[in-house]
Amino acid sequence: MSLKNLKKLILIISSFSIIACSQNNGGSSKASSDSLAYLKGGEGEWVLKVDDFAINQTNFNKDLQASLILQGATEDQVALYVNDANTKQLYADQLINSILLINKAEAEKFFETEEAKDFINLSIRNIKFQYYVTKLLADASKNIPDPTPEQAQAFFEQAKPQLAQMYGITAYNTETSHIVAQLYKNAYAEQLVQRDIQDLKDKAVIERNTTVLGESSVLPPQIGNTNATGLPQQGASNTIIPQQNTNDGLLPRSNN
Repeated sequence: MSLKNLKKLILIISSFSIIACSQNNGGSSKASSDSLAYLKGGEGEWVLKVDDFAINQTNFNKDLQASLILQGATEDQVALYVNDANTKQLYADQLINSILLINKAEAEKFFETEEAKDFINLSIRNIKFQYYVTKLLADASKNIPDPTPEQAQAFFEQAKPQLAQMYGITAYNTETSHIVAQLYKNAYAEQLVQRDIQDLKDKAVIERNTTVLGESSVLPPQIGNTNATGLPQQGASNTIIPQQNTNDGLLPRSNN
């Protein structure tokens, strides 16, 4: 991952920390000590101090790990980035911003406004959904066989524009082959999760009040469009999905 993409990742995950810290059970504003209590203290040496608020190693590392996992980082990537000085410094910067802004907002009773409560409730629902889907994707990816070199090469050719835009991968070679293979597995895992979501929808009793909603003139989104299911986006509107209607053997064999 390039430093540019890493900075984008840290900015995204820090926004989730701000939303999570702002959650409250009864709808009323919490004191800052409550909102940020899960971060304060911990074991090991102190990592960050903001006025009288100190974060120690265990709490800092757990928060960083959770943020990376929420964004779909693999176990290997988490292990790499939690020990990377640039990542930790960038995340520390964002935590400083979070702590200072949340304290200021709560002093102003900002989170007591109806607009803020609505936004926080929506954000919490989306984060819960995204976290669960992220875990489903990770579990599904572990059970997918590694692609053959021919399958990975074909996947690269098929998804070349998206791979270049989203990951900076412009060539398939010994340096990028393992990354392409993992992205291939991730893409197939996404298909499996989308299939499970569609299965849940097929079994559920769902009604739409078109008198209120109105009649849609747009065709229903097709499976494979992450915007249709709300699967976590990876920074671009194009989805890297091996096509299922081709005979080129891109997908690994699976009984799922």
